[in-house]
Amino acid sequence: MQLNESVRCLSGVGEKTAKILQKVEISTIRDLLYYLPRTYKDFSTCRKIRDVSFGETAFFEVRILSQPQVKRPRYRLEITSFQVSDGTGIANVDIFNQFYIKNNIAQGNTIYIYGKLEQKFGKVRISSPELYFKRPKEAFLPIYPLTAGLTQNMLRKFLREALHAIELTEPYSDDFLRKNRLPGLKEALKEVHFPNTPEHAEKARLRIIFDELLVFNRMLELLGEEKRSKNRMRIKSVPIEAFAERLPFELTGAQKRVMQDIVKDFTGEQAMSRLVQGDVGSGKTVIAFFAMDCMRRNGYQSILMAPTELLAQQHYETAVKLFPEDEVVCLTGALTAKKKNELREKIENGSGKIVIGTHALLYGDLVFRNLGLIITDEQHRFGVKQRAALSGGQQDVHTLIMSATPIPRTLSLVLFGHTDISIVDELPPGRKEIKTYLIHGSKYNDMIGFIKNEVSLGRQAYIVCPLIEDSEGMEAKSARQMFDELQECYPGVRMALIHGKLKNAEKQKIMEDFSRGTLQILVSTTVIEVGINVPNATVMAVMNAERFGLAQLHQLRGRVGRGGQQSYCFLVSDHQNAYERLRVLVSSSDGFEIAEKDMQLRGTGDVLGTRQHGAGTLKVANLITDMGLLVRTRDVLAQLKKSGGQEYAAVTAIAREQLGRKLIEIALN
Repeated sequence: MQLNESVRCLSGVGEKTAKILQKVEISTIRDLLYYLPRTYKDFSTCRKIRDVSFGETAFFEVRILSQPQVKRPRYRLEITSFQVSDGTGIANVDIFNQFYIKNNIAQGNTIYIYGKLEQKFGKVRISSPELYFKRPKEAFLPIYPLTAGLTQNMLRKFLREALHAIELTEPYSDDFLRKNRLPGLKEALKEVHFPNTPEHAEKARLRIIFDELLVFNRMLELLGEEKRSKNRMRIKSVPIEAFAERLPFELTGAQKRVMQDIVKDFTGEQAMSRLVQGDVGSGKTVIAFFAMDCMRRNGYQSILMAPTELLAQQHYETAVKLFPEDEVVCLTGALTAKKKNELREKIENGSGKIVIGTHALLYGDLVFRNLGLIITDEQHRFGVKQRAALSGGQQDVHTLIMSATPIPRTLSLVLFGHTDISIVDELPPGRKEIKTYLIHGSKYNDMIGFIKNEVSLGRQAYIVCPLIEDSEGMEAKSARQMFDELQECYPGVRMALIHGKLKNAEKQKIMEDFSRGTLQILVSTTVIEVGINVPNATVMAVMNAERFGLAQLHQLRGRVGRGGQQSYCFLVSDHQNAYERLRVLVSSSDGFEIAEKDMQLRGTGDVLGTRQHGAGTLKVANLITDMGLLVRTRDVLAQLKKSGGQEYAAVTAIAREQLGRKLIEIALN
């Protein structure tokens, strides 16, 4: 049996079972063997009732004291109850809806019970335990994440068969294993599923994590090697001062530093591939325009992709103040066919040097005469395939990615070890820190009054809700409900409701009205997370804030505080268990610090792929808890690369195979 064989080769796995296994991403024997237990049932020691605390799960050897009694308190509920004792205490056992179990329970017999000891109605009870009429053979029984139709016994059966029949090639030499204190691969896979001791399980898991992180580091290397190409568009340096003279404000030190990084890239040996990170409002767009200015002065065209039409329009309005208007093109989906054709002609003949747009740039036969630079704004909104479509497959086009989603420093050190990063860690002068408050209980009415006062002073406010409509079973205020309430609270105040289900033209109109100040309050879902620049907006209120991640809340907060007035962010939540997490935002305005905390709380997401939440590309390792091992495997990989040999070749082969299987596309795509 080989790792790449389908699970259909296992006895008992037909078409139906194979489809069930696919739900938990098990298609091959490799997937099965690396589907690791989340915990283990400890059958190594029988605990005494008197030694177990209430609420604790344990394994007991007990004698049955009474014949089973069957009760039917309501329709479709049958409870089989009996008493047991181990000599140190007596417990009542309750089994639910297993009518057949009473035939196997006989007074005086010894049985084994695995369950949680509880105290209910003044009595010691074990409810819904697992019963064993013989002591299990395994000292530790693996417990796996399941899905509908899949049971623990099914997985254990398939794993025992696979572990018995699998043919494995150890990728490392005995010397390498000894040096790094690692068990052999087959031994590790057996012990991680069916360990003899907790220590054996931990050692086996460490070997599997080590392998995964070593391959992960090699995959990052391969991605880094593939993304960089020779710079065939080396340009003359453009003085930052010449560009700064046209600006109505002073550049920050951080902006100048990043601009210098870009000039070095443009004049260097390799085509630029740079990620510019910075909080909302830190001035990344000005940096993008500087890069485009460098290109146009040297005869090249540039593209700036925006995530929304309104933002593209705002970029266009800024661009025509900085560059000759006849060189600036704004291409969006809302344009008429005639206008689009006119603009496409300007792009094709090269007179349109500054090209700004949305997804409309990706469709049709758009031809650039001399494309030199692609800039994507809010890079998480665009995939690698879309960026490739823009460049027409050209590998030597300079690329600049602008992201207002801070990536934690610990993670970026690893993920971007082969990519250039610039961080804009300084806000423009005159920006006031946004005051952030946690709102619950009676403070809610105070907030409503405060917003009314801000609006009366001529300011504007965002009210963000997690849902569009009320949803049964979900305790959250919907945007529509909030809109209706505010209309009663604020008679005469001009407000609108915006959400993702509206047609694009409707959303565009509402956003434009709010941007112009025609609307005073915008009630919204997170559709405004990436949106518009409204310097007059001073209030951001987020309802049911516990339903949002910290990084997302920080993004929403960044919608205000763009003018000279003091701005405020209100995080509304009555969930006490979320208060500690939300207070991170109250105490910090550092996007990187917040992102670090968010990663600790929510996980890393699929850091190499398109999925943004959940377990991610790494199935076993955790980039938070295993950061030390991640750094260690990077050092080990560097040593292997230097010496060559079977280990480096094996790791490279596995990394290339995983890349080839399209499990990932690009780091933080």
